Amino acid sequence: MLDMSLSEILELTWIPILAFAMSFCAGVHMLIIKKRPPYLKTRGDNRTMRNEKKFAEVGGKLLIFFAMGAAAMLGLLFVNPWAALAEIIVVFLVFSWQWRNMNEKYGPIGYK
Repeated sequence: MLDMSLSEILELTWIPILAFAMSFCAGVHMLIIKKRPPYLKTRGDNRTMRNEKKFAEVGGKLLIFFAMGAAAMLGLLFVNPWAALAEIIVVFLVFSWQWRNMNEKYGPIGYK
């Protein structure tokens, strides 16, 4: 792995880098602004939130958790690609389950 060029490394790691950057930035945005960013809404979604500040706080932490999972995947790619795949699947399942619970508790009214 040490004899790989920069283009080969980027070819191998562009997906976890992109996942880390997007989820980390959205998570920090939600934690600082305490509001759901417009790029996480669907077009025409004007539903009232149960508790928007708590939604943003918990959602921001969950997105940062996912970003750290993507960073771990980035490191595991150089050791064992199958372990990296298994790790990101587990992180995604935990993230999805927790996001659904957060949506039911603090999310839009009428969410089922």
